[in-house]
Amino acid sequence: MPLYPLGISRSHDVSQTVEDVGDALADVHWSRAGELACAFIDAPHEALKPLQHAAALGAIHRRQCVLPMRFGATLRDEAEIHALLHTRRSELLERLGQLDGGCEMGLRIVRESPRTMAADPAAETASPLGYLARRRSCYQQADATTELDRQVVQQFGERLQGLYRDWRRLPATTARLIRLAFLVERDGVAAFRRGVADVSRACGRGQCAVLGPWPPYSFV
Repeated sequence: MPLYPLGISRSHDVSQTVEDVGDALADVHWSRAGELACAFIDAPHEALKPLQHAAALGAIHRRQCVLPMRFGATLRDEAEIHALLHTRRSELLERLGQLDGGCEMGLRIVRESPRTMAADPAAETASPLGYLARRRSCYQQADATTELDRQVVQQFGERLQGLYRDWRRLPATTARLIRLAFLVERDGVAAFRRGVADVSRACGRGQCAVLGPWPPYSFV
């Protein structure tokens, strides 16, 4: 029967029971291979839901450091789990050491809508020079938006220094959204939230939302 891997931890950190993950994922098992262990469940009859996967990882993360596995990945059996843990042993142990005691905090910044040029009723019959002028203006607006985004990201990165270990910018789902991920100490979440509020007031650009804490999805 195929297995759904959830995450990888160090063997000596593993707790045998994982609570509060819902009935569908009540039976979480651990497969150990030396210093590493992988949490998994037997493949359910129905497709595993993303929220179930996230709930199980969140429950493990509350107890110990865990490297999240990609949602939807399957392995044939425990022998394949052991092969994975042995093959990538050094890399996985190093990554666990880097992430130990940390959690991911997400930051979503929604920019104000950029000003756009008014539509030209005569656009269809405009001269080639007029068309080029309009295209030049559009590119200038795009460049200005890109520069503004860079400045906003830089301000948050610099002013929050000391409140996080690492950070990165994530792909945006809409043109107005800036997404950042920060690796924060578990006991530093409240201070990080206060820091974001201070920077947001100082920058005065867009609306900010702090999400998390989560397992360190963006740092694996």
